[in-house]
Amino acid sequence: MKPSHACFKIKTSIIIIVLLFIIAGVLFYLYFKENDEKLLAVFGSLAAGLIVAIIQLIIALQENIQIEKLKNLELINIMYSRDERAFYRKYIDTAKENIYVMGVTAIRFFKDFADIEPSAPQDAKVLLGKLGKNIKVKILLPSVDYLRDNKKNDFNSVKQYKDAIMKELPNCRLEIKYFNHIPSHSIFIVDKTCIVGPVFPKIESKYTPALHLKNTSPIAQKYLDYFNDEWENANE
Repeated sequence: MKPSHACFKIKTSIIIIVLLFIIAGVLFYLYFKENDEKLLAVFGSLAAGLIVAIIQLIIALQENIQIEKLKNLELINIMYSRDERAFYRKYIDTAKENIYVMGVTAIRFFKDFADIEPSAPQDAKVLLGKLGKNIKVKILLPSVDYLRDNKKNDFNSVKQYKDAIMKELPNCRLEIKYFNHIPSHSIFIVDKTCIVGPVFPKIESKYTPALHLKNTSPIAQKYLDYFNDEWENANE
């Protein structure tokens, strides 16, 4: 595998910094050995200039290393909250093959994007549109015994949403499964990208941070494997 352009730049910068350090060392050596005032001024100014150049190169090198790390993580964006309905609507609308969700109750997901009321605006029906196009939708949630009391009604509401959707779209590929433990991760997968983040017991998920990643990211791979394992062991 050929090194990336960024890696080549980093290696080149390191070589240049080392060479500049050597040259600066030689100049300082000459500066302390020289008695001629004119040459002392020349050696001193050159050495000082090189030190400034070395500092600037080190700063640039650190920035390039950090950028390369982010590229290797295949990070698309850092989301400081998940309360962006318009973003998620567009995100769902990009789906060509599948939409997988793991969360706490998914009530907001259904309310915002699968409103079956005829009077509901079209942007509140984007999930229904995807189900009508045979997009596979998997929802993975904790069973009711692992929800806080104020979330138990949402559990029943989601079941009602599913029943209504299956009645309207009997051949759609909507599945909901339940795992038997407290939720700790939020995962939202659409085709080849995902949004992942933590679940905090006393904080609404829409107020918690998340990472938007390509599925090929090493971080995303861990979450995808986790989702698949949980799905295999979950109950209908």
